[in-house]
Amino acid sequence: MAEGNEKTISILLSILCVIALAGCSTTPLAPSSPPPEPGILKNPLPSGQTSQAKGNTMRTITIRVGNKNFRATLYDNDSTRALTAKLPLTLNMDELNGNEKFYFFPEKFPTNSEQGGSIKTGDLMLYGSDCLVLFYKNFSTSYSYTRLGYVEDANGLAAALGSGSVQVTFSAP
Repeated sequence: MAEGNEKTISILLSILCVIALAGCSTTPLAPSSPPPEPGILKNPLPSGQTSQAKGNTMRTITIRVGNKNFRATLYDNDSTRALTAKLPLTLNMDELNGNEKFYFFPEKFPTNSEQGGSIKTGDLMLYGSDCLVLFYKNFSTSYSYTRLGYVEDANGLAAALGSGSVQVTFSAP
């Protein structure tokens, strides 16, 4: 009988130890999703649609290079509103560093720049307050940019842009 009580007490102590150790875990609970980046909306809408939810408008544009069209989603910020007010635009974009095409506007745009960090193929950004940049390679940078949007499917973007200056048209879909 005493041997049976020892086993029962031993099992109960083991269970209490497991419960106590689980309660002392130092691993923070992971959030269900990362916090959104400032100025970036989640859940892009299908092409050509806009949303007025919470006062935000997300917009898609078409970027045409040669005979190839790419759909881009724009973030909701003052810079993209200023850019879309100018559409349609056909720009002669110059080559830089084998990873981007750029164009300097004669006027300035509103900015909300942040350090670039990781640049992705298809990112559309504003450098300074007047330089539109379309990236066609992934890389890391310490430069600061205002995020404008991104090409949804950047497959073929680098090939379409080529290695030199290129004419690019930005328009509403």
